[in-house]
Amino acid sequence: MSASPSPRRPAPSLRDRLRADTREAHEALDASFEGMFGDATGQLYRRFIAMNLAAHEAIEPVLAASPLGPAEAGEASADRLDAARRDARALGIEAPAAPDFPLPSPDLFEAFGIAYVLEGSRLGAKYMSRAIKRDERGDDARWPTDYLDVSGDVRPFTRLLERMAAEPTGEADVRRAVQAADVTFRFFRAMSGDDQKRTTRA
Repeated sequence: MSASPSPRRPAPSLRDRLRADTREAHEALDASFEGMFGDATGQLYRRFIAMNLAAHEAIEPVLAASPLGPAEAGEASADRLDAARRDARALGIEAPAAPDFPLPSPDLFEAFGIAYVLEGSRLGAKYMSRAIKRDERGDDARWPTDYLDVSGDVRPFTRLLERMAAEPTGEADVRRAVQAADVTFRFFRAMSGDDQKRTTRA
């Protein structure tokens, strides 16, 4: 009697590949703000809000005009941009001039990679907002959290994952999505003022 063949493992999903292949770039961006909640001056938090404001202003129009369209990339993201503007005003930050995003006309899979970075950040936003609100300083010293509060809604990220899962995907598609996500992480780092560059496996 011959042995039964081992069952094949399912191929990694597009989300799995994006998560694995951009881990280094993601961790590098996070490291740019290490110690943010222990910084009583709020300097790192101001840089965090300025980065998000500049990056969203540059990227949101690109995504809205992409094959993802405004249903996935429009209204919810516009709410985040408005919230970042409110926080910037409260912190006395002048809106930074954002350069053009390096992928001005992404195809569908490039748009998936870009949106994965933007919408994936929602997963940590609720934690970050709670961490700030647990701060024991007086109410008048607390940082504004409109951007984080609005970003705590994970439904747009869930819809994005559902759209990605429903799309037939080949290896070339995955590579374009990963490369676009890498570009997006790098763009955020540039907007943060962190000039160190790292690469991901593509």
